Order: sequence, then C-alpha cells, then structure tokens
Amino acid sequence: METMEWTDGKLEERLERLDERFDGFDEKFARVVERIVEVDRRLVETNRRIAESNEDSNRRFNEVNRRIDGTNQRIDETNHRIDENTAEIKSFREEMKAFHVTFQRGNYTLVATMVGAIFALILKGG
Repeated sequence: METMEWTDGKLEERLERLDERFDGFDEKFARVVERIVEVDRRLVETNRRIAESNEDSNRRFNEVNRRIDGTNQRIDETNHRIDENTAEIKSFREEMKAFHVTFQRGNYTLVATMVGAIFALILKGG
C-alpha cells in the first residue's frame, strides 16, 4: 500500500505561521505577567492603606465612645441633682404654703382686731 503524502507544502507554511504567532504570544504573556505583578504590588499597598485607615477609624471611634460615656455620666449626675433639688423644691413650696397660711391668719386677726377696735370706739361714743 502506498503512503499518501499529508503535506503538499502547505503544512510547513502553516507550522511557520503558528510559530510566528507563538513568538508574539510569549511577549504578550510576559507583559501580562508584568501587569499582574504591578496589580499585586498595588493591592499590597491598598491593603496597607486600608489597614492604616481601619486603625485610625477605630482610634477615633473609641475616642467618640469615651466622650459619649463621659457625657452620659454628666447627664446622670445632672439628673440626680435635679431629683435632689426637686425634693428640696417640694419641701420649700410646702414651707411657703405654711408661711402664707400663717401670714393670712395674722392678717385676718389684725383686721378682726381693727374692726373690734373701731366697733368699741363707736360703742363708747368717743
């Protein structure tokens, strides 16, 4: 049986064109690798910046929490003082009411005394 020739000269041409394509592919692949290395370097830098930013944000957040806690303590102290003063004010109001009642009674007594004196003068005729 005769063997057939698979190539008629075209196969060699095709192989040469494929070799030329792969030569360009190696250069492109090297550029892709360089880009990946650059992207990786940028990611490392970005991660470092994010970590720094995170630390700074946590520090600021903790400072704000500390200030809020201080403010809450002052508000609690103020509320306690108001409650104490409220009791004192109630007591003061009761004392003022008692004083007012006593003063009114004194006024009524004085008026009754004056009316009695006027009435006695009129009865005496003098």
